[in-house]
Amino acid sequence: MAGHSHRSSVKNGHKPFKSKHASKGSLKKVFKGKVEKESKQGKTNKVVSKLERKNLSKQLRQKKILSTLEAKKLFEGNNGAKKIITVIPLTADVYADDIVKKLILSAETIEKTEEDLDFDLKTPSVTNFKINKFKTTLQVVIPDMSNFINILDCAKVADFVVFGLSGTSEVDVEFGEQIIRALEFQGIASYMGVVTNLSAVHPKEKFQLDVKKSLESYFRHFFPTEESIFNLEKPSEALNAIRTLCQKYPRSIKWRDARGYLLADNIDFMETSEDKGHLIVQGIVRGSGFNVDRLIHLPGMGDFNVSKIEKLTASRRSKSSSEASNDGTEFSPSADRDSLEEFAAQDMEMDWSDYEDGFEYDNLTAARYDDHGFLPGREQEAKKVRLPKGTSEYQARWYLDDVIEVGEEEEIDEDEDDIEMDEQEQGEDSMMVEDEEGFQQEPQVTEMDTQTEVDGDEMFVELSPEEEERQLREYREQEKDDLEFPDEIELDPNASAIETLKSYRGLKNLHNCVWDVDEKDPECPKEWNRVLRVGNFKNTMKKLKKEAIRSAQVVAGDTVRLYIDVPKFILEKIAEPKAEIFAVYSLLKHEHKNAIVNFSIERWEEYDKPVPSSEPIIVQYGIRRYIIAPLFSSASNSPNNVHKFERFLHQNFVSVATCIAPVDFTQSPAIFFKTSPTDPKGIELVGHGSFLSADHTRILAKRIILTGHPFKFHKKLVTIRYMFFRPEDVEWFKSIPLFTKSGRSGFIKESLGTHGYFKATFDGRLTAQDTVAMSLYKRVWPKTSLPWTDKIN
Repeated sequence: MAGHSHRSSVKNGHKPFKSKHASKGSLKKVFKGKVEKESKQGKTNKVVSKLERKNLSKQLRQKKILSTLEAKKLFEGNNGAKKIITVIPLTADVYADDIVKKLILSAETIEKTEEDLDFDLKTPSVTNFKINKFKTTLQVVIPDMSNFINILDCAKVADFVVFGLSGTSEVDVEFGEQIIRALEFQGIASYMGVVTNLSAVHPKEKFQLDVKKSLESYFRHFFPTEESIFNLEKPSEALNAIRTLCQKYPRSIKWRDARGYLLADNIDFMETSEDKGHLIVQGIVRGSGFNVDRLIHLPGMGDFNVSKIEKLTASRRSKSSSEASNDGTEFSPSADRDSLEEFAAQDMEMDWSDYEDGFEYDNLTAARYDDHGFLPGREQEAKKVRLPKGTSEYQARWYLDDVIEVGEEEEIDEDEDDIEMDEQEQGEDSMMVEDEEGFQQEPQVTEMDTQTEVDGDEMFVELSPEEEERQLREYREQEKDDLEFPDEIELDPNASAIETLKSYRGLKNLHNCVWDVDEKDPECPKEWNRVLRVGNFKNTMKKLKKEAIRSAQVVAGDTVRLYIDVPKFILEKIAEPKAEIFAVYSLLKHEHKNAIVNFSIERWEEYDKPVPSSEPIIVQYGIRRYIIAPLFSSASNSPNNVHKFERFLHQNFVSVATCIAPVDFTQSPAIFFKTSPTDPKGIELVGHGSFLSADHTRILAKRIILTGHPFKFHKKLVTIRYMFFRPEDVEWFKSIPLFTKSGRSGFIKESLGTHGYFKATFDGRLTAQDTVAMSLYKRVWPKTSLPWTDKIN
């Protein structure tokens, strides 16, 4: 057929090669960049429908409305609570009384001037103002600006904090910014920024607005949610400021509102004996409420019992409840009343009667505790944690949750030395040989080591004592210039390392070792077995918070009168409630008891002085202030709860501070201070953090590093000097592994001469610039704390 040409209508390529098994290359090409998802056990994530999302948002909206209604009930009505306003000027040319007068004057319906106002505000003072325009009563608190602690206390109980800024002077870093930072760390409810002297900047309003914008930018740096500040020289802005204070409901501070507290309106004293009496405090309850069986805390004075609570008037919350008590009800303590004991009784000790007496350190790498049954060549059952015979109900309260229960039996291998040696033997050649008498410190010599010793060992020549001392001095001068290890120590050549380091132990891995929490140690504090032991801190905390709300006899909004049992000398520390605030806080159950407590701590960026461990500092956590000697440790999460002790609090790192102090079940923020060296009455902000937990099982291990200098090299066999200075010291620490700064690991092979030289075998070649090191660990114990009751005047 003319003009015909064949064209394929379907363009099919060549058929792919069909193999039974795909090659590795083809699989890699197909799945390139894809990550295989693991199959999840149990329920899968359900796709939320639009109707369910709308229902969830509706529930959240209703919850918000209910919380607002609860706050409304607290402040509204004839017996409603006053809104506490704390005024804090941040510069020297701004005055708190001037801020208050401008705010109150703006709410007056009749034209008045500051001279017409019939009140005289002092510093410090607590004054009530009834704002008829907004049907609200404000309780204005002016703190003593020369007393940093008083500023913190006034802001702690406030519903609103009004910060006074200046248009003519900047906020001082050491004063104003320190106050703002401390209040942020402490926790602040609601806040507001005002300025009172913009007219002194420039007569033209245009330039005043520029300064105001600059102040707003500065204020947003600390409080990002505040978009503007109020110029109180303008009546309209001053009116908006007072309207905000009167009509806006304050935000909640969780740790503060988890307990009951009140600000005293009236204080009286009723004498009951020669040196004791009832401190009668009247005020409006805030927070979760009060229970007469719980203790109360007076800041700067201590913890006390409550002998009676009188409810004078009930809040709208109580009156709307069917279970509310009538006005005039009195509450007296019951048999479940908390005691003022800080530690358990002296006879509250663990039962060690089945064990042998005595304590000695062994000749290996760890402490041997014969009274715990840790003896060489013999396995013992771990002693169960139990209460001593005849323990009373009172003493049983010092063991919370699962600690009082007898746990499952656990088996412990031989003593800690043997456990550590077993760990070292895993994955490498054994460094110990076991015979009938126990573990001997004899390393196994391999064929490679024997060949090295025969081929490369040179004649060892001892140096004269003078030459040895000269070379040692030169080496240590080089070490001072460049310390490779922060925990490095130097042994005295004339002292025995065995005696110096007898309390230290060698560990292959700090976070995998077995360490007994209740080990016997001569350095263990006498209060160790008498502190409160909390098994599950989070569950206990939730339980006690719910119990406090459920058992409250007077709730937020009730006007009450507390009868507090106090000694007479307390009256000297109490000022007139109209001149200085007097706050009363309720304690949750067990919060008076001392425990092994842990704080997170981070240095304030403006504090540049060293903060060593065990140095006394002042901590404010929640409602308490204590002088503690904290032990800093790494904020790690180790499976055995053993953490490395840190000698200093370093900048830009979060550490954990451990001490013995009263427990806090609200996990409140913590602020750390030191007394100012220039001003004995002043304090300096050191750091901030929070109360983490009460954990007696957290073990702090202090590490030291012995370093040696590689002297002679032959392949992997190296001669080390200046780590030890006696051959018996080398033999004593022979079983502890070595490491280098370059990452090599090894062990001591044998001792050389009489000056502490030794041979060591490593898993790779070393260089002359390398440093050989050995880690040793020792347990450090937390120290007790004292309440800080000094008032700075």
